[in-house]
Amino acid sequence: MVRILLKGNVKAHITDWFKSFQSLKNIGTEGQTSAVPKKLIPNSAEILLPRIQKDSQSKKTGSVIPPLSALKPAINANLPDITRSFKDLENGLLDVFNNNRKWANSVRLQDKKFFENLANNEQQPKLFWIGCSDSRVPAEIIAKLGFGEIFVHRNIANQFKEDDVNCMSELEFAVHNLKVEHIIVCGHTKCGGIQNAYKEYVLRKNLKFWLSDIRKIKDSHPELFPDQITESKMNKSEIDAIHKKLVSVNVINQVNKISENEVVKEAWKDEKRKLSVHGWVFNMENGHLEDLYVTRNK
Repeated sequence: MVRILLKGNVKAHITDWFKSFQSLKNIGTEGQTSAVPKKLIPNSAEILLPRIQKDSQSKKTGSVIPPLSALKPAINANLPDITRSFKDLENGLLDVFNNNRKWANSVRLQDKKFFENLANNEQQPKLFWIGCSDSRVPAEIIAKLGFGEIFVHRNIANQFKEDDVNCMSELEFAVHNLKVEHIIVCGHTKCGGIQNAYKEYVLRKNLKFWLSDIRKIKDSHPELFPDQITESKMNKSEIDAIHKKLVSVNVINQVNKISENEVVKEAWKDEKRKLSVHGWVFNMENGHLEDLYVTRNK
């Protein structure tokens, strides 16, 4: 279905249009898409074509169309980049490559030198993000930041372990080489690692070891580790509240460990160095990042 938008953020709609349909060659004045192959149009998608019309008064007076900044943002917008599912791809991995080419083409339409600049300029991120490996919490998307803005380390349940060479090498590189100004530990609700950390009977050897620090929280917060019988008598909201609290406590523990690490302490010896360690939680129920207000700095 093609619907003409008479009001809205035209620039945003055009960007969404080209993201979804990179093979578009021209748009007809009456909303026709003559050059778009039929197979490129998803059956379930609502195609939004922006169009501004002068009202009768403007025709009489000869007034100009208002600038984009004066237009109200559209309520409905196609969001192809966050709604596309791998299971809906007819050709599996081949379509992943096809999607990549379409995406690259859409970027070039917006900025023809984007990839040239990306390749020729070194990264200079100010944020080092330590987050969960969960596929539902991609850092750049939920923070709405672009390429080169976040240096990312992800693992199950956003753990920081000094005996993990991968984690330590990334911390060193972020702090000493990239000179980041903010280290962010970001947990999230509905975290499978948190939900299963205390259920040792369902964990294999490596996961049991990896999540061992979370189980240590039981010493100071036993109420966050109900046994099977107790949990079976709890309703969903009560269980969710316990898990969210455990997510927060876990994040705070990681913030404290990073703040006490020698890599960070060494950086803080420089009086001119800007470096803070933050604890956040991504609330999956509403999409909001929540600050736990446990920021550590020198």
